[in-house]
Amino acid sequence: MLYINQNHFPDIPYPNNLSDPESKGALSGNIKDSGCGICALAMVVDRLTLKSLTLEEGVRLSCENKANLNPGTDMKILGPIVADLYDLDLRFSNNTWELAECLRDGGAAIVHIGGDREDHIGTLSDVGHYVFAFSYHDGEFGVMDPAWRENKYTIPGRKGKIREDGLFLYTTSLVLEEDTENRRPRYYLFRRKNA
Repeated sequence: MLYINQNHFPDIPYPNNLSDPESKGALSGNIKDSGCGICALAMVVDRLTLKSLTLEEGVRLSCENKANLNPGTDMKILGPIVADLYDLDLRFSNNTWELAECLRDGGAAIVHIGGDREDHIGTLSDVGHYVFAFSYHDGEFGVMDPAWRENKYTIPGRKGKIREDGLFLYTTSLVLEEDTENRRPRYYLFRRKNA
């Protein structure tokens, strides 16, 4: 299964947050700082098709379709474009059990993490972030974090909420629901067409 860590790609430009032309993203944005959505989409395409989506192609599609006007990537814009190009069905959802059903049925998903906020320490990220979800089994969701780094899940507030098996991370519906509470949609559910 393909894994892409955005931290390895500071040299791939990704202009974003273009609605603020003086922002760091607009002036010097790159995959490392703002490319989690593009990395997650590349992992979805790899998981569900026999094709690949390069980071450069993801950047091009995002820029051409104005999914980069705010910080990072607007998945409501870019997700359907990638789904169409790679012959996938895409459904937006706020229901964690629909996420579980999609994954159990062989689909893949992107989870929209909301980060830290009042009375909540983000488990998968302290800022807005996308992660790739690949499985649901025995009450655990399998995810891959494009911004994984050593000891990320051992800090106070996160410790014990993620089970790590190499780059594969496992967590509960409660953690995902808390981490996505301030995002709509929470989940982007991808399936092969006619699957």
